[in-house]
Amino acid sequence: EQRIARALTRLADDKLSVAFVAEFSRGKSELINALFFADYGQRILPSAAGRTTMCPTELLYDPALPPSLRLLPIETRAANLSTSDYRDDAAAWTVLPLALDAGAQMTETFKQVSLTKFVTPAEAKRYGLYDEDDPDAASTLDAHGMVEVSLWRHAIINFPHPLLKQGLVILDTPGLNAIGTEPELTLNLIPNAHAVLFILAAET
Repeated sequence: EQRIARALTRLADDKLSVAFVAEFSRGKSELINALFFADYGQRILPSAAGRTTMCPTELLYDPALPPSLRLLPIETRAANLSTSDYRDDAAAWTVLPLALDAGAQMTETFKQVSLTKFVTPAEAKRYGLYDEDDPDAASTLDAHGMVEVSLWRHAIINFPHPLLKQGLVILDTPGLNAIGTEPELTLNLIPNAHAVLFILAAET
């Protein structure tokens, strides 16, 4: 029954979902910039050395909503509900409008997907982002014994690009290194994608 329900949902959705997967600093965000934001003549999505995309980011177009960046706070992880459960709950999201004619302003808005904050191990554990039994757990603590976590759990960019208007959905993941701490990527978002684009660095 669940399989049939899922198939019906996909038919009603009529979208083609492509997940971009790689370790961090392999050019996922750079490729998305080239494909969808080249007309601006500058990098719109954060793209630099090191981790830039800290939360799973969907790029799509929904004509029912204005161009915007919708952000789901990391605190929602404590409620044991999936991202899907929050999709129709407008109150749960922070919505930032996109100034489509101002590239520099959009760049500033999109910096949100790379923001982090420091929380106690107990709080990180509540979000399912820290496990004291993991032998590598100690290395994730800073000098003050705090854990760095993404400020947001999920981001949705509503952008009127011609390809997105046809139903293409791009999922930019926060690097393979984060998949272990992002159960929804492993269990929900990536398996539900119609295709996965796996990006390797030239020297790999």
